[in-house]
Amino acid sequence: MNIGRRQFLASAAGAAVLGSVGRAWAQTTSLSVPWMGWPEEQVRPLMAAFEKSSGVKIAEERLPIAELFKTLEVRLSARNEMPDVYLVDGPLTASYAARGHLLDLGELMSGQSDRYVPTTLVQGTYADKLYALPLGTSSQLLFYNKKLFADAGLPEPKADPQGRMTWEQILPIAQALTKPEASQFGLAFENTNPYQLLPLPQSWGAEVIGPDGLTASGYVDSDKMIEAMSWYQALYQTHKVSPVGAFQTGITQEMFGAGKLAMIVGGTWNLGGFSKFEGLDFGVAPHPYFEKGKPVTPTGSWHVGINPRTAHMERALAFVKWLSTRDAMDLWFDLRQYPPSLKAIWEERASTTFVDPAWEIVQYELANTATPRPPTPGYREYEDFLKTAMQDIQTGANVKDALSKAAQSIDREMRKYR
Repeated sequence: MNIGRRQFLASAAGAAVLGSVGRAWAQTTSLSVPWMGWPEEQVRPLMAAFEKSSGVKIAEERLPIAELFKTLEVRLSARNEMPDVYLVDGPLTASYAARGHLLDLGELMSGQSDRYVPTTLVQGTYADKLYALPLGTSSQLLFYNKKLFADAGLPEPKADPQGRMTWEQILPIAQALTKPEASQFGLAFENTNPYQLLPLPQSWGAEVIGPDGLTASGYVDSDKMIEAMSWYQALYQTHKVSPVGAFQTGITQEMFGAGKLAMIVGGTWNLGGFSKFEGLDFGVAPHPYFEKGKPVTPTGSWHVGINPRTAHMERALAFVKWLSTRDAMDLWFDLRQYPPSLKAIWEERASTTFVDPAWEIVQYELANTATPRPPTPGYREYEDFLKTAMQDIQTGANVKDALSKAAQSIDREMRKYR
């Protein structure tokens, strides 16, 4: 849903002066902003910085991820002025935009696309229009426990992407690091969902959705998808190098921190998160790939969008415009270390923050292997059914049957978007 050019320009003009002449009346109304339930110290400083610079009050709601999605569905489906601005999970941009729940940000962001790492804009775009501003992006790394490698007499994986290990090379290492008698496993994925696991079939050469963004049959249950997910299942059921039932991030993180997991494929948020485990000495390496395929890494993260029905358009535009500034993005990175979406932050911190091998790997992946989740207005349904299939596969379900069932269910739900 678009607003007219005249309305947009009037709103943008109002936003530009909001910090001065608009300060008095701005305080009378708060912007309603549903947000992820991260710790308050990772959220409130960002909001407070905007409040200080503009005089506009932000009433953020920090909600657990499942509750955030449910809350947004209920409020947006009511098609009224609430919320004003909201956090958008990147792959859900198409779903919200297709249903008229996001304002076209094209005018607001005109001429700014060159400021961004290219892959970060992909999931904020639907039908060639930008509807959601990327706050950051993501990538995955192979984390490994240095002590467990040393105790086993194994060389550590290389950090250089040019020396990236294959999954075929990883398996015997994981077997050597698995000790059932000590409840120690060699390898795990941080969680069980499409974001985490789609790089397996994509590395194998599978297309994970049809070119129309609405067809799952023939893709979700393709031979290549079945082969890749059969390999995944074997880690748990045949080789027993991975812990069955460890679906959630918190569980695998705790196992890695306690020395019960030698390798974990996980996000950059763990670079800081693993610091809570006293005595944990870990290293990082690039995401592995299949020898017969190509390196693929997941990417995409949180965006921010505007409800086109907001009663406070000027303030909403001002907030989103401010979030696109280098200072705001710099602060956001300090609060929550998602890979920056702005090129300037990578450049300015090149000799300080990003000298760590982990960030050098991430920067390489974003430029060469990063693959966003499939663009579809039905991503929520796609993810839900595929996630269930992936969990069932891990616990021993017939791979072909699980994927075929998921494909049929996805196709059924996609009919409403055709």
